[in-house]
Amino acid sequence: MRVLCLWFPGWPIQRLTAGRPELKRKPLVLYETQRGSQRVSACCGRARGARIVPGMPLAEATALAGPETIVVEAHDRLHDRQRLGELAIECGRFSPLVGVEDGPQPESLLLDITGIGELFGGEMPLATAVQSELAQRGFEARLAAADTLGAAWAAAHFEPAGHRIRLIPPGKALDALRPLPVAALRLPPETLDLLYQLGLYQVAQVETLPRQDLAARFGSALVERFDQASGRLIEPVQAIPLPPEFEASYAFEHPSARREAIEAILEPLVESVAEQLARSGRGALRLECRLEGESGPCTELSVGLFRPMASPRHLLGLVRMKLERVVLRSPVERVHLRAPVSDRLERRQYELFGERQGRENPRELAALIDRLSSRLGPRGVLRPCLQPDAQPEWAYRYQPLVETAGRPRRRRGAAAALVAADTPPPRPLRLLRRPLPLAAMSVQPDGPPVRFRFQSQDHPIAAASGPERIETGWWRGRTVRRDYYRVETAGGQRFWLFRRLPDGQWFLHGTFD
Repeated sequence: MRVLCLWFPGWPIQRLTAGRPELKRKPLVLYETQRGSQRVSACCGRARGARIVPGMPLAEATALAGPETIVVEAHDRLHDRQRLGELAIECGRFSPLVGVEDGPQPESLLLDITGIGELFGGEMPLATAVQSELAQRGFEARLAAADTLGAAWAAAHFEPAGHRIRLIPPGKALDALRPLPVAALRLPPETLDLLYQLGLYQVAQVETLPRQDLAARFGSALVERFDQASGRLIEPVQAIPLPPEFEASYAFEHPSARREAIEAILEPLVESVAEQLARSGRGALRLECRLEGESGPCTELSVGLFRPMASPRHLLGLVRMKLERVVLRSPVERVHLRAPVSDRLERRQYELFGERQGRENPRELAALIDRLSSRLGPRGVLRPCLQPDAQPEWAYRYQPLVETAGRPRRRRGAAAALVAADTPPPRPLRLLRRPLPLAAMSVQPDGPPVRFRFQSQDHPIAAASGPERIETGWWRGRTVRRDYYRVETAGGQRFWLFRRLPDGQWFLHGTFD
């Protein structure tokens, strides 16, 4: 048996920064709320250079970042595990048995490569191919291969950082384990604490102890892990189940470049894939269509969906929209359609007197988003997402509603969440690109405005609420200090004004209309 272990150091950070190079240029900190307090759960190398460490209060970490802008994200452990499972499925091209390490916070993949190295010219070319594939996807991994799962895991995690690939020769697993620390045996924390108290720090020291006393003194976990790593006890790779394949294809008897013929073939293919999805109780989140030409490169179409869908009519309409903008370079001889990303279909009871109309119907809203994204592209349909930033113009970012390159970042029911609430938020939905200076008058030096002039018109203020003081920290560079007021004029218009505290200048930043 040969096992290849892929360890992704700092997996939560890698998962967020993969494909997002802008995040790698700034200190990135992940936080969790623990007993009502926000604390750092993971951080990147730049943040560690600023003396930010996990377990630190988030406010302290923000202060330590200094003048450099810090990026703060909520830590989603469930998303970490799901993405690692998806990466395991993608590594199925290198091994039929791929599993995720057991534990509450997995960071490693395990591949059973018994007899597979010969297909790649050896285990080193195989490991190099795996590492290159991961690097193209934006991931950095340390690899190790050994006769046992435990030895491969230990070598990947505890070999010197300069060794990106470590191959332990057959029959040498125990020799490679002896100089490693006892933490390489994947022991529970209480067992490690007891070993450290007794001055046992290396696997070689544990090996010299009387075997009959190990279980009585340290529990069964120590003996079991040692036997698994050394090869005395078999530990197979627990492979994750592969997702079902939803695909259909058709080969033309004679290659054709007529769009009518291609569209006629797409209809039964879409119906076949939709039927497969419906039988499994799943809906497509992404469709991929491959048009194989008689000569020249293949044409590939990709359609993203906002929520799981198995309606053949809806799916066919989206594929046709994509096909309209495709220029066929050669006659098509084969059409292949598949749904690589799917999720469970949402089941909901129909209303007695018909579905809700307009934007209150999540299904109609999702269908509209799909059509717009297919027509305009995924970057053409965006939604604002709040960011933890005190300065309003930096407290949001735009995120695609449908992502065709990877798994969508939403959860089920997101369409319903887009329905606007009846109560307007305390801040305006529309901000000006840049705050506009204006002249305002107040009775008290630091009081609310009673009148302001904007676009050559005087606006008497009938009601005002505030102030809401916003002040950025010194680590952001130039300090921003403002007092915001929500004001309503005598004509019924509502504005969002602020006074810049250092010089008292007034600005208009947004409107509530």
